[in-house]
Amino acid sequence: MDQEAAETVNSLLSGIRPYLVLSALCAALFLPGLTTVPPIDRDEARFMQATKQMLETGDVVNIRFQSVPRTKKPVGIHWLQYLSVKYGALGDTHAVWAYRIPSVLAAWLSVICIFVFGRILFDAKTGLIAAALSTCTIILAVEAHLAKTDAAMLLTVIISHIALFQYYQSSPDHIPRLRTAMLFWLAIGAGLLIKGPIPFAIAMATALALSLADRNIRWLRGLQPEIGVPVAIAFVLPWMLASAAAGNGDVVFTSLAEDFIPKLIGGAEGHGALPGTHFLLSPVMLWPASLVLLPGIILGWQKRQDPAIRFALAWAGATWLMFELVPTKLPHYILPAVPALCLAVAGALTKGDFALPRWSLALWTATATLIGAGGLWAATTYGGPQYLATLIAFVLVTLIGLLWTRRLAHQALLIPVTAIVIFSLIFGGLLPRLTDLALSSRLAAVVAGQTTLGYPPMALARYHEPSAVFLLGTETWLTNARNAAAHIAADPIAMAVVADDQLQSVSEMVSATQGTMVIIDRLEGYNYAKGRPESLVVIRSEPQAQPPKPLAP
Repeated sequence: MDQEAAETVNSLLSGIRPYLVLSALCAALFLPGLTTVPPIDRDEARFMQATKQMLETGDVVNIRFQSVPRTKKPVGIHWLQYLSVKYGALGDTHAVWAYRIPSVLAAWLSVICIFVFGRILFDAKTGLIAAALSTCTIILAVEAHLAKTDAAMLLTVIISHIALFQYYQSSPDHIPRLRTAMLFWLAIGAGLLIKGPIPFAIAMATALALSLADRNIRWLRGLQPEIGVPVAIAFVLPWMLASAAAGNGDVVFTSLAEDFIPKLIGGAEGHGALPGTHFLLSPVMLWPASLVLLPGIILGWQKRQDPAIRFALAWAGATWLMFELVPTKLPHYILPAVPALCLAVAGALTKGDFALPRWSLALWTATATLIGAGGLWAATTYGGPQYLATLIAFVLVTLIGLLWTRRLAHQALLIPVTAIVIFSLIFGGLLPRLTDLALSSRLAAVVAGQTTLGYPPMALARYHEPSAVFLLGTETWLTNARNAAAHIAADPIAMAVVADDQLQSVSEMVSATQGTMVIIDRLEGYNYAKGRPESLVVIRSEPQAQPPKPLAP
């Protein structure tokens, strides 16, 4: 880095300053939109609804979506969300933001741990650079906004690797104490309770990569698995026993059989993709930090003989390769590799001269242009504010212009500035206002305006998204058009939601019961979970008017 950049970074390294700087950066990137972005289908809404049912029933052992058991994922994230809603939102089960607080806190703590890890591996300056780079990535910002497992899992992965490095750098004369091994196994145990075997698989992939590269496996003996494995299992054993006692069977076997193994052998749930998919998506998922992360990999590889950089590269490479080889792929799968990548690149940047190559500038520019064009397209297509999308595009054009300077200090400072401005506009401004994508929220608003006297559970025909269940109530009936017609015919204050092309048949079925179908509202939008337009009609029934009786002579 040049002298100006070095002086800027050094001024932030004393005392509590780096923690305050990173916390402020996390707040600026992770908080916008937290309360205003509606529940996202389907994963986030399913997690939120399952936690909501725990709050409603007081049953913190059984994970259910309505009456269906959810045994694919462990219970850990639900317990964190349960506490967040119960004590953070005072039991308000409709407070969307409260379900997301564990993810925000986990993302923030992950950034702090990356700084601490960078200081252990290198020095405080390198740790600060690595932590800031990881924060300024789309992939972490997105996961910090979603009420699901990945941000919390990331924290367990980082902590386990902090302990793992202590053994990698150890010597026969200096073996870390048992408490270091316990830190590793406690992190693995917490990971098991949150994400199942994934954190352990990542740690073992890192250890295997290092052992093969160094042709040395003896350093792993210090982890003392004979003590640590029971400690890790102790995290999940009480829940496993309680769940089995409640009649759910072997939840570990079910999770492995229905979730983990299917993803290893095929494209589960329609998310299959070829190896290399994550690499092709990396310019977007790592943006705007991709400006230095992608070319920095080359520099890091050149300095791989440094033990700290070698460890970080093994962690990043083994994790990335593992998820490239797994047939099932989603963009966020590579999140556990991001801290390692940032640490390796930051370590390499501070150990030698570096100038951004033209291809990196061009790739960053192309990605920024794609994001700006995507914002304009989303606002135009899905009912967002045109002025906001235009502002995003204008800001990006300005930043791209500033990018093409030869001063590395300006280019480096452009990364957090870009992230703060663009992420705030997208998460805080654009996404909450894409009304055509917020069908469940609009349905909930329509129903709320009709229910001053209370109402029976809603019946939804065809539109069966989890976000609708979360917003309309746990007793919402996901059914078909025939049952929806019978539902409203049986109770004059009951309501149903049907697709527009089902309306005629529902009207005829209601008429056959001596009722008249009444249209309350129509909603047009796009179901992004299904990838299709939706035309929904909110209806109820009222008795047919009887002809007046003739007067007696």
